[in-house]
Amino acid sequence: MVIWDKKERKALICRDRYGQKPIYVRRRNNTWKISSEVTPLLEVNERPDINPTAIAEFLSTGNYGHLGRHTFYRDIYNFQQGSYAWLSEHDPEIRPVQYWELPRVNDRDKVPFTKTTEKELHDVIVQGVLSQTMADVPIGITLSGGIDSSIVAGILASYYDRKTHVFTAQAPNSHCDETMYVDAVIEKFGAEKFIMHRKNLNTLSAKEDIEKYVAIQEEPFGDPSIIAHGFLMNMAAEAGIKVILNGQGADELFYGYDNMAQAILLKQMRSLQISKFLKNVNTMQTRKGYFSRTLLKSFLPALEHKLRIRSRNNRRSILHNAITTKVEDEMIALYKYDNLYDVWKESFLGVHIPHLVHYDDRNGMACSVEGRMPFLDHRIADVVAKIKPEAFLEQGLRKYLLRKTCKKYLPELIYNRTDKLGFYTPILTAVQNDKDWVKLHLDKANLVTATYKDHLLERLNSTDMNSTDALLVWRLLIVNIWMEHFNCNW
Repeated sequence: MVIWDKKERKALICRDRYGQKPIYVRRRNNTWKISSEVTPLLEVNERPDINPTAIAEFLSTGNYGHLGRHTFYRDIYNFQQGSYAWLSEHDPEIRPVQYWELPRVNDRDKVPFTKTTEKELHDVIVQGVLSQTMADVPIGITLSGGIDSSIVAGILASYYDRKTHVFTAQAPNSHCDETMYVDAVIEKFGAEKFIMHRKNLNTLSAKEDIEKYVAIQEEPFGDPSIIAHGFLMNMAAEAGIKVILNGQGADELFYGYDNMAQAILLKQMRSLQISKFLKNVNTMQTRKGYFSRTLLKSFLPALEHKLRIRSRNNRRSILHNAITTKVEDEMIALYKYDNLYDVWKESFLGVHIPHLVHYDDRNGMACSVEGRMPFLDHRIADVVAKIKPEAFLEQGLRKYLLRKTCKKYLPELIYNRTDKLGFYTPILTAVQNDKDWVKLHLDKANLVTATYKDHLLERLNSTDMNSTDALLVWRLLIVNIWMEHFNCNW
């Protein structure tokens, strides 16, 4: 929110705890500009400067939204989440005051995951979901078939007294088709509880959709799943649904990502819970090298941190020298994995939540649909923060305490899932369906070396192009289209 004090001629700026709603600020010509979108901060016919660090990070690692107040634009900034500030027109800078942070509990004060804490966690999750159903209109949910959105669907089916509109997007017959998981949720609670809306993603077209969503998002984004999410918001709008709940935030809260689970394994190893550590590693579906990387983080965290920085720098070899020479590494926070709180904090303030809430808000607002995230309820974080870390990873199951707490809302098929797909979209299909159009944009892209560009063009024309290749093509494609759309200068 922004409140203008007419008498004092100053503004109170305040942003919600997790940054679900955006505030951008810009100081230009001795004037402050404040907006919930970037476009109103740009002048007519202006060529805004890019942020070389943000571009370098995105093209070389795929990370974005993780640079705190910094955006893809050099002098347009995010106002930080969980903070407020008083601002007068003559202030040369903003001085945010933090009113909330992720709860920090010392290890010695953490409690085991018992029946008591399980009930406390269950009740606060249910409360978090139901508190987001307050609306004068019918509500809907997005359902992927994963644990988090399935729990939201199960809680609504159990306690909400109206039918819930369910919006799902899948790629039928692909290796990542989650239709059977979505159907398992519907079967468990009964079709009469839901009104289904389904979207087939196999027709996804980069050429047809990417420019529209670049305009909506106003910054580059990581893959076509953001476009697929936009389809769901359009479907909701067409169905007359104005409020949509989703499962975002649970992975971050409950250490659900690979790197976060790794931090839990590290804790188990250091506390000599060797049998539990080995059982988890043997049961989990992990990438090659996961085990050795975990050992390295366990016993030589400083070395692993140094190797991570070196790897990051090596990846920048694909970039044009004019970009790499302008990178400001002090913008980038790389946490060590020997501190669980830092790993948790990095997920919320860095690599995950900022870009998730960004695309959800933009796609929803573009369709006049309000997105709500029940798991981003500070009361849930308060309970989670005080539970001992070993409860987050048991029997090779990530987010174990969430699964166990909400087991009655999950079909057995979903409860026992060990794979993690995210919101899968057929990026290979999206890129190859419009190969000639994509090639034209790659030809124009000048942010990378000629050698790297030739490599991408070669992979694009190859008969054995894979999803990893497609993702690298996507990053350069989306940056180039964003720069063209906003007439960016570098």
